[in-house]
Amino acid sequence: MATAPHLAFHLPFPFPSTSRPPPRALAPPPPRRAPLRLAAGRRFRPPTADDEPPEAAEDSSHGLNRYDQLARHVERARKRQQADQPEVTADHPLFSSPPPAPAGGSYDPDDEFFDEIDRAIAEKREEFTRRGLIKPTPPPPPEVDVPADELSPEEAIDLDEIRRLQGLSVASVADEEDDEAEEEYGDEGLPLDEDGEVFDVADELGLEGDRIRQPAFRMTLAELLDESKLVPVAVTGDQDVALSGVQSDATLVAAGDLFVCVGESGLAGLTEADKRGAVAVVADQDVDIEGTLACRALVIVDDITAALRVLPACLYRRPSKDMAVIGITGTDGVTTTSHLVKAMYEAMGVRTGMVGALGAYAFGSNKLDAQPAASGDSMAVQKLMATMLHNGAEAVVLETTTDEMLPSGVDSEIDYDIAVLTNVRHANLEAVMTYEGYMSSMASLFSRMVDPERHRKVVNIDDPSAPFFAAQGGHGVPVVTYSFENKKADVHTLKYQLSLFETEVLVQTPHGILEISSGLLGRDNIYNILATVAVGVAVGAPLEDIVKGIEEVDAIPGRCELIDEEQAFGVIIDHARTPEALSRLLDSVKELGPRRIVTVVGCCGEKERGKRPMMTKIAAEKSDVVMLTSDNPASEDPLDILDDMLSGVGWTMEEYLKHGANDYYPPLPNGHRLFLHDIRRVAVRAAVAMGEQGDVIVVTGKGNDTYQMEGDKKEFFDDREECREALQYVDQLHRSGIDTSEFPWRLPESH
Repeated sequence: MATAPHLAFHLPFPFPSTSRPPPRALAPPPPRRAPLRLAAGRRFRPPTADDEPPEAAEDSSHGLNRYDQLARHVERARKRQQADQPEVTADHPLFSSPPPAPAGGSYDPDDEFFDEIDRAIAEKREEFTRRGLIKPTPPPPPEVDVPADELSPEEAIDLDEIRRLQGLSVASVADEEDDEAEEEYGDEGLPLDEDGEVFDVADELGLEGDRIRQPAFRMTLAELLDESKLVPVAVTGDQDVALSGVQSDATLVAAGDLFVCVGESGLAGLTEADKRGAVAVVADQDVDIEGTLACRALVIVDDITAALRVLPACLYRRPSKDMAVIGITGTDGVTTTSHLVKAMYEAMGVRTGMVGALGAYAFGSNKLDAQPAASGDSMAVQKLMATMLHNGAEAVVLETTTDEMLPSGVDSEIDYDIAVLTNVRHANLEAVMTYEGYMSSMASLFSRMVDPERHRKVVNIDDPSAPFFAAQGGHGVPVVTYSFENKKADVHTLKYQLSLFETEVLVQTPHGILEISSGLLGRDNIYNILATVAVGVAVGAPLEDIVKGIEEVDAIPGRCELIDEEQAFGVIIDHARTPEALSRLLDSVKELGPRRIVTVVGCCGEKERGKRPMMTKIAAEKSDVVMLTSDNPASEDPLDILDDMLSGVGWTMEEYLKHGANDYYPPLPNGHRLFLHDIRRVAVRAAVAMGEQGDVIVVTGKGNDTYQMEGDKKEFFDDREECREALQYVDQLHRSGIDTSEFPWRLPESH
């Protein structure tokens, strides 16, 4: 690996140069006059100065009001400023030219310093390109002058009438010429550069900011059909209509978009898409566009699924061709692994975007405005990648779980470079798809790995399905394996230590041992760390950058997320909402060595009633204290949901309320305790208040979701904020003598 040259330079203080001459020698200070001694009975008289003392300033403000005094002070200040300015004449111009450089030139160490930096950056970029970490910088697309649409005579008359009614005037040619000399500003009040882009110092320095530049796209319908090689059954209307985007969701259509009509929902949304400005429609059946407002063309195709993929890829200029694309698939750990891989790439100096369950990022922490399910929308992903590329991203990490895939597998219009498998678990699989369909969808990512020079496969060999995925695609494509304990894997653990607040692990790689300290908790997160290290090994990342990137990630929102307010016990937020996920989570927490586990668990309303007893049974078996509550009950009565959940421990709501009448809820047969409250805020805060030193409070279900659905109302609710708020009062409650180990709380006799 090429390394940056060693740069050593010394600048003598205070850095004199041709532009900064050394200070002139100061003249010796005048001799101090000896103090005078006074004779007895004589008064002190100061020595006579060579110059007469200045006369006292005339009180010229006498008799003036405050406004006139201020005006006079301003006028005097202006005159003093003019007196200090040099006289501008032909012989003494205000801005004189710099002195000519000497014939032999002058040596400035700064020039050599920055030249060395430029060469080092260029060498590093060439090396990353050669090793496949980033793709070569594409040539800029040729600029195409697009003629403006001409107005019909009737439209011109209407436009003149609108301007007249609004009091607008058309600028004259002279006014337009004057405006050309003025500096132009963007929508955000920032000056535009010569190319019409907003100039910002943060962009020039490569700093992260909240402002993301949005690319503009324009292509006629005829050009799009030709570029996509899509063979339509029929095309009617104006094929020269200009397109600026593609959408299949009518509520997201913007003016100038092409609307892809998919199924009955697409047909139902045609009117909405037309109102929002869709100018053309693609469908797999005949659609009447005669009565529409904006639609000017209709394209009928045989395969609407193929159109969903190829049309946005072509309109947005196939951005994945110019980026390194890492696809991560599996049942669990995909989101966490995606965040870790993104952080590792950025530690290598590669600007990296990401699309996943928690949103889309252009690079760094700059989040894009994307819908929650954007990772499963081919159109959204293509546009997001185009935005990333426009903002300088060189790589992108994509979550490619089966929830985000089309039935036929991963998007064939995305040019993947690396395929990563976390694990395959089959719980509740029948509710989603068949086992064969599930495996086939994930295998479609690995089947794209065919080029031994560019593609890589990364698999977890602790998973029984690893050989199946490794065999997909080209047989000559390198496969990097990782494992928790299997020493035959390319990447595996040597030692690890789990605690309530930190995870430490020693990782063996083909190039050396890594010592990693992470804020991500639990055994499952060690697997995610190993997957990230394996990706780093696959692309030849420097070991120090692998460690740096992983340790930069302290927490993943809603994924075993630790809430730390410097309390004496742990508080963990996790999105586990299936029996298997809850079981694995509590097993991981048990490995942290807590004194007690207090678990808050709830089930959503109007769906999956069969899992409610199982969730309670697992929580009661693996937790010392369980607090049942609601989680988005929607239109279902929360007490009915809790009644279903109580059956998991052999109780009914009637029996629980009978215990409550006696103000005591007996322990379960295994000695564990169970309480419930239908108001989630009360349940979460009560569970946090139960925490004592060494305990772990586990709040499950919502994770990073920030809402609660009750009836037809969707209100803000964040488990993390509720826990932080409750932690502010725990010490005060305990000091007051309130017994929070029971529910309801027991007040001291003094109350």
